[in-house]
Amino acid sequence: MESRDRRRAATVAEIKAAARRLLVSGGTAAVGLRAVARELGLTPPALYRYFPSHEALVSALIADLYDELTAALMDLQSTDEDDVDLGARLYLLANGLRDWGRTHPAEFALLFGTAVPSPDAEDHEETPGHQAAMRFGSVFKELVAQIWHWKPFPYPPDEVLGSELVAQLTQESEHFGGMPAGAIYLSLTYWTRLYGLICMEIFGQLHWVLPDAAAYFEAQLYEIGQALGLDCPAPE
Repeated sequence: MESRDRRRAATVAEIKAAARRLLVSGGTAAVGLRAVARELGLTPPALYRYFPSHEALVSALIADLYDELTAALMDLQSTDEDDVDLGARLYLLANGLRDWGRTHPAEFALLFGTAVPSPDAEDHEETPGHQAAMRFGSVFKELVAQIWHWKPFPYPPDEVLGSELVAQLTQESEHFGGMPAGAIYLSLTYWTRLYGLICMEIFGQLHWVLPDAAAYFEAQLYEIGQALGLDCPAPE
C-alpha cells in the first residue's frame, strides 16, 4: 500500500510539474488537461484518476505556488522573535513578494491575475488553492497585527467609514489580532497599494512613465512604513 501511495504521489507531482511548465511557456490558458496529458504522454482520461477536473488541477497548482511563495517569504524573516525589527520585516516581506513576482511572472499572474471564486461558491473554502491563499495572507495579517500591538497607529473613526464597511471589517477582527475596524481598513488600503503597484509593474503597466519601478516602490513602502509608525530607512 505504501509503495502504491508513493507512486501515486510521484505521478501527481509529475502532473503538477507539467502543468507549471505549460503555465510558464504559454500562460494560464495553456494549462489544460489535454495539454498536460500530451506533455506526459498520457491519455486525458488517465489524468482523471488523479484530478477529477481542470479546476481541481489548477487549484492544486495554485496551492503549490502559494505555499512556495509563503515559504520564500517566511525564510526572509528573523527566527528570533525577541529581536524583531518590524520595519525591516515589512521591507523584507514586501520586497520578497515583488522579487518573487518578477522572477516568476507567469506563476504570479495565475495567483494574482486570475479571478478568485466567490466566497459563497460551494466548497470554495475547502479547495487547496483557497486554503493555501489563506496561509499566504496570514503572513501579512500577522505582521500588521504585530505592528498594531507594538504601537497602535492612528486610523479613521467608524463614522467616516460608514456602518456597512465597519461591519464587514469587524467580522475580520479576530484574523487581525483583535484590531479595530479602522486599523484593518488602513492595513487593507496599504496592502492594495503595494499589491496594485507590484501587479502593474509585472503586467507591464508602468513602462509609460517608469522604466524601472524599483525606486517608486521603495518610496511607496517608506511612506507606508512611516504611516504605520515604523522606523524605516529612507529611499536612496
